Amino acid sequence: MKIAGQLIEYNSHEFKVLFDGLFPAMSLLATRILRDEDRGRDIAQEAFVKLWERDSEDFASENALRAYLYVLIKNACLSEIRKEKNFKRTSIEDGLFVQEQEFLNEVLREETYRLLRDAIKDLSPQGQRVVTLALRGYTNQDISEELEVSINTVKTLKKRAYKSLREKLGSQFVVLLLTELIRFF
Repeated sequence: MKIAGQLIEYNSHEFKVLFDGLFPAMSLLATRILRDEDRGRDIAQEAFVKLWERDSEDFASENALRAYLYVLIKNACLSEIRKEKNFKRTSIEDGLFVQEQEFLNEVLREETYRLLRDAIKDLSPQGQRVVTLALRGYTNQDISEELEVSINTVKTLKKRAYKSLREKLGSQFVVLLLTELIRFF
């Protein structure tokens, strides 16, 4: 397969890096749609096998590959639901509980989480810990005790980390994440 003109062999380090980066998101998406973690992982694994079998694919970018995998996941999940519910070939609107809008919301949510995880990884190790604990609902005092640093150090680390996240993700995006998506962690 090619991504942005670069040949990726399926037994290469590059493919392993791609797989390790994309599999958790694909597995989580399938799990949310099917509401079953084991089946979700199986569906994600099958999507990568299908990708492997179609080794002549040429993707313009990693985002194009990600979109391709999302469609594979969605279709496989719908097939599973049809089998489970004994549906004939019908449209999503005709009775499946997974609707197109719900799927798109799950994709958007997963991409948002991925962007946040990637941005947090770019923070200093202490900044990562402070933000992760804050998103889990820890107070500054709790974080201070957990990391065995002063509360002023926590405030400084948090301020620097949030500034970095705002620069990387945009201030509105960070506000949304910090207020609406705390349950992610």
